[in-house]
Amino acid sequence: MSHRHRRYSKRELLGSLHVDYVMSVTDLGLAAGSNRWDVLRAFLAVGEARAERLVEEEDGFLILQSIPGRSNTGGIYLYTEKLHAFFWLRFDLKEDTLNADDFQLALRVYRLTAFIEKRRRPSRRRHRRGATEPAMNGLVPCTVAQPSSGFAMNQRN
Repeated sequence: MSHRHRRYSKRELLGSLHVDYVMSVTDLGLAAGSNRWDVLRAFLAVGEARAERLVEEEDGFLILQSIPGRSNTGGIYLYTEKLHAFFWLRFDLKEDTLNADDFQLALRVYRLTAFIEKRRRPSRRRHRRGATEPAMNGLVPCTVAQPSSGFAMNQRN
């Protein structure tokens, strides 16, 4: 009998990434040009939650939102300045049971900061001479769904 354990890939630990529209700044009762900290404060107040972790870039921020005093109750949310909207980043195997370690793993493995970075890295694809980079630089284009409908958005490796 072997004592070796199966090694899981990091993506197997969380599953596929899905992006769901949650709400806009105007849904929070704020103007589209509101200060991002006012927007974050209003978003957390709606969910009666707190931000366990925060990663900020020029185009927005990512937060791990959780219920105060309860472990493993976190969900990852993306706020994008361009759209003035929040999105829920959920995974097949863990939706709203994330903790700080899961957040750090997701940031690294799924390259979540690509959603909010001003300057995106060039894609790894080879282009013909004179071809231009796609607008999203390596992210699969998608449409924003209505609040109650979900959709999947996969990132390329």
